[in-house]
Amino acid sequence: MPMNEEAPPAVALPTPSGGNLAKFWELQGRQVVEWNGVWWGQHKRSFFQCLPFHRVVDFGPEEIRGFLRASSIRGLSFTSDRPGLPRGLYLIRPEGYDLRAVSRKQRNHVSHGMENCEFRQLDGGELEALGMPLNEDTLGRQSREDATFLDAVQWKRFTQAAGRGPGMAIHGAFVDGKLATYLISCREGPWLHLIHKMSSTTFREHHPDHALDYTIIRDAAADPGIQFIANGATSVLPNEGLDRYKRQLGYQVEAHHLSIHLHSMLAPIRSRAAVAVVKRAQAFFPGNERLAYGAKLLEGALMSHAPQPE
Repeated sequence: MPMNEEAPPAVALPTPSGGNLAKFWELQGRQVVEWNGVWWGQHKRSFFQCLPFHRVVDFGPEEIRGFLRASSIRGLSFTSDRPGLPRGLYLIRPEGYDLRAVSRKQRNHVSHGMENCEFRQLDGGELEALGMPLNEDTLGRQSREDATFLDAVQWKRFTQAAGRGPGMAIHGAFVDGKLATYLISCREGPWLHLIHKMSSTTFREHHPDHALDYTIIRDAAADPGIQFIANGATSVLPNEGLDRYKRQLGYQVEAHHLSIHLHSMLAPIRSRAAVAVVKRAQAFFPGNERLAYGAKLLEGALMSHAPQPE
């Protein structure tokens, strides 16, 4: 499928509850609140996102404004059919999935990985002991910093949450007895959410990433209770390599809008003038992804406050 095509849903998607993800957030020490039957998890500082993030909810600007005024929360983001930042969910319906669903370009990598890797689940203590080098490797490649995966105290709390949270599982691919890739998943009824993945470049030639992703989908296909696998959202900034990788494994993109709402005290940055300032800064620092990301989020906040079409 061409990268710019979005696959329409074959059937209506059931609403995931988000309760297991909310518990996972809480076990990490992140704040979680429930409002209007929806779980909201602390994303960064006082900004919260819907759990799970792809649950489609229908809240207008006035409802959100009232909720933000009555709380210490400074911003919300959620999936909506209302105007917002165009995004999409990587989704696969695993029933009948096998190697034939993988693109020809990926099949050799998957087969090679299956021959050279051992796959099993880890407990939280094992991930804590083995996972930090993979975190440092992955975040270094991506030029990112995330204290959850780099700070020893936060990492311990994260691994404990992943090990004992309801519906949580830690999947690992090992090469010669060494952890090469790990992936965290969360089961919510008929949904399996794939939420965190880290890997080591040392074992890249053995393709543990391809093989681990494949085995998780294949095993889910054998479970009649799992109808959908969600593997994150399309990036706010284009990432053609990751998009191609997921599509070649058999994922399709379920298009949606990301609705972004800011507290009234932050209204000055939700303006065309603010977007223009950030874009001018981008011109001086064209390689700064934080500026590019910030500009996109401000544009999304503007779109989210646009009048609803008649």
